[in-house]
Amino acid sequence: MKKTLCICLLAMLCLILLGLCVVLALSWYYYDHFAVNTWINGIYCTGMTVDEVNRELTQDAPIPELTIEDGQGQIWSLDLSLADYTVDYSDSLREYRTRRSQMLWLTQVETEGLILSPQNRWDEEKLRNLVTEMEWVTAAQELSTEVEIRPGEDSGEPYILFDGKRHRLDPEKLCLYVQECLENGIYQIQVEQGDCFIDWEDTPEDILQRERFAQLQSFLQSNLIYDMGTEQIELTPDIMASFLRTDHQGNPIWDQDELLVSAGRIREWVEQLAAQYDTVGTTREFQTTEGRIVQVAYDTYGTQLDVETEVEFLEEALMYERDEPLIHTPVYLQEGYCRGLDDIGDTYIEVDMGQQHMYYYQDGECLISTDVVTGNAGRRWDTPEGINYVYGKQRNRTLRGEGYATPVDYWMPVVGNVGIHDADWRKEFGGEIYQRNGSHGCINTPPEVMAQLYDLVEIGTPVIIFY
Repeated sequence: MKKTLCICLLAMLCLILLGLCVVLALSWYYYDHFAVNTWINGIYCTGMTVDEVNRELTQDAPIPELTIEDGQGQIWSLDLSLADYTVDYSDSLREYRTRRSQMLWLTQVETEGLILSPQNRWDEEKLRNLVTEMEWVTAAQELSTEVEIRPGEDSGEPYILFDGKRHRLDPEKLCLYVQECLENGIYQIQVEQGDCFIDWEDTPEDILQRERFAQLQSFLQSNLIYDMGTEQIELTPDIMASFLRTDHQGNPIWDQDELLVSAGRIREWVEQLAAQYDTVGTTREFQTTEGRIVQVAYDTYGTQLDVETEVEFLEEALMYERDEPLIHTPVYLQEGYCRGLDDIGDTYIEVDMGQQHMYYYQDGECLISTDVVTGNAGRRWDTPEGINYVYGKQRNRTLRGEGYATPVDYWMPVVGNVGIHDADWRKEFGGEIYQRNGSHGCINTPPEVMAQLYDLVEIGTPVIIFY
């Protein structure tokens, strides 16, 4: 009986020892291998080593594209494979294995669905070379370190201050920022969001250029407006810049602290203004009441700027700074009744000799429409065509000429001895009377109409006469 009991105890002891050996063997095995039912990032890892799992996880892992947006918004791409960029899970896998006891290999079913993040590795020197050799980085290092005034070109401003001292790209800071972004899994990098720029100290010449640019900006903001009547012309920075004396590169010229203007360029601008607004001695299109377009020459009426006086005004006015706009009305050698590009305006007398009809418009409204009789075409006493104006008004005037002396109640001279007046000796007006029994050149008007016209019309009112 005792012998049987001993045999049983010995057998049990052997079985326990065998079980312990099996457990120890499996524990030793799973010390370097992942336990039962282990899934990592979608891969079944039971029985696999760290290196084997790492190969599985990285064999199809793509290398991400790195893009860098420079200070001007342009996007640049870098090929990270040229910096030996790799994706590696070894550290994460080993850390996980360290956290798990090899004695729990039978109970690690809770690891199913585990997600681990990789470690990104690269050659720092190769990455630095990739970053610093980008075209825009090398170009930024070649930029002038001066502070200088330059023509604005496509900036929309006449001049800009090129600042080679401020906000300069620091390649070392850029490299550190790129590495910081990669370490945090950021592959779309905006340089302006990183600490990648530095400011350099100004030299005395840089300080002088900043002061001159401030003076130039004050000059360009002239606050000067030309009142041309129906239009106002603001002397914009572009116009002001056109008055400056410049060097062969288009940069302003200073005489010590004084910004220099060009009298010749001022005169050129005033002459262009005169060419735009002057009408004396020119011909214009005129739309008649009937809707026809006729060509009519300016005769005694018209506008002419005083160029010399305006040049002198600008040469002096440009030298002063103003807090409030100065509205300047130019000086004229001859000024029309209406100032502006259309110096006839909407108040005028229209005489259509072809129709033998006269109209008076006031502020665009036709107040008078009447038949008239103009100069006797048969005797070559034609009323002169052209744009003239009422240069006088007189009551109870006797009109005298060769062989006649005719009293009238209302007299408004237009050009020379030709004018508009009442004609109480006529019973009829309009039609073809002027061809056989026209006036000596004046515009004969029905008395009752003439009385009304005389009261309405002011001296200076344009008179457009045409066929």
